[in-house]
Amino acid sequence: MSKQGNTASSTLRRVVVIGSLLAGCASAPPPGPAAFGSPTPPARMSEYVIQPGDAIDTTFYYHPDNSQQNLLVRPDGKLVLPFVGEIQAAGLTATQLSTEIERRYAVSLRDPKVAVNVKTVNPDRIFVGGEVTKPGFVAYMPGITAMQAIVQVGGWKDTADLQEVVLLQKVNGTINEYRPSKLNLAKVEEGDTKADLVLGPSDVIVIPKTGIAKANLWLKQYVLNMLPIRLTASPTDGIPQD
Repeated sequence: MSKQGNTASSTLRRVVVIGSLLAGCASAPPPGPAAFGSPTPPARMSEYVIQPGDAIDTTFYYHPDNSQQNLLVRPDGKLVLPFVGEIQAAGLTATQLSTEIERRYAVSLRDPKVAVNVKTVNPDRIFVGGEVTKPGFVAYMPGITAMQAIVQVGGWKDTADLQEVVLLQKVNGTINEYRPSKLNLAKVEEGDTKADLVLGPSDVIVIPKTGIAKANLWLKQYVLNMLPIRLTASPTDGIPQD
């Protein structure tokens, strides 16, 4: 075969190969949706779960006289509403709590449509009660002392016994188990700052009235009935008396 014949044959083979490649590419289907991963939808924001120490507003749409402002969720997780009493709030969302309030009020009110608004979200709080001006929760700050917490609720009344202040502290982070001890804050008032105590989150301070001789009886009347919690010991066990 001549040189020109070989060149023509080689060119023809190249054309056939290129044509086959082009045909194969044309027959291949374009990448479909299965070739790409589906985008992950953004995570939904879960509704806030109410905690002890939160402040709650309840708004009754059709019975505004029953609306309440600044209801404090107690350390035991409950709040108190007029006519229906205690309601468990901690552990519920605002939607769940409104449903429960509507259920409880449905016995006495017609169509008790209720909106719940969580005004304050701060689970790290200290409860100060008893003979103080405004019993309630105080925001926990590292280094806050018992006397500073009492001042934040308006100070103590004239009927307060500062020598017999009861401090309840959580045991190993449990929910409702507290260890009691006694503080003599009268010494702080006299200038002995060492008698004051730095508090931790979720501590409870209750100041009794003067003239109460039996601490166990007082504790039952003024603490356990107000804050349903479990103690690990009597408030007088292992506490030196002044």
